[in-house]
Amino acid sequence: MPTILYRHNQKISPSDVMKIAIYAEHVGRQCYDVFAEDGSRSRSEGLSRRAQAVSDSLDFGNEPYLSPETTKKVLDLHNMVSGMCFDRFGERGHMGKTMDLLGMVQDVDDVLDKLVIYHFSPNELEEAEAESVHESQFYPTDDITGDDMGSHPRV
Repeated sequence: MPTILYRHNQKISPSDVMKIAIYAEHVGRQCYDVFAEDGSRSRSEGLSRRAQAVSDSLDFGNEPYLSPETTKKVLDLHNMVSGMCFDRFGERGHMGKTMDLLGMVQDVDDVLDKLVIYHFSPNELEEAEAESVHESQFYPTDDITGDDMGSHPRV
């Protein structure tokens, strides 16, 4: 797990705070993380509590500042949603994440980049690079040059 340092000179805007608020609201109402054998789904107390904690701690002022405690709450929710948390359900038990949720996740990633700095140990950096190489095999490449054509997995 990387070491996380919180930035004190944040350059966030009210719209950045709104992105986090919309994300927390969506997760708290539309995402599920508990699935039963009979196909039913529910939201765990942990997921509900984390989404509410993020919403309750946001500063909607003209010059917002997210404390390290609030940023940690956002990170905790973000980590939970990145795992087994879904907002799209189909036939035969299919679960996925909607494009709306994926867009919100990217927005929150962008805001978190303004709030924290990640420091990796040499071992963590090596593991992250290996994972990136592994994941890149799923990205389309140009048939002529072999160059990566983006970060969208092949469908």
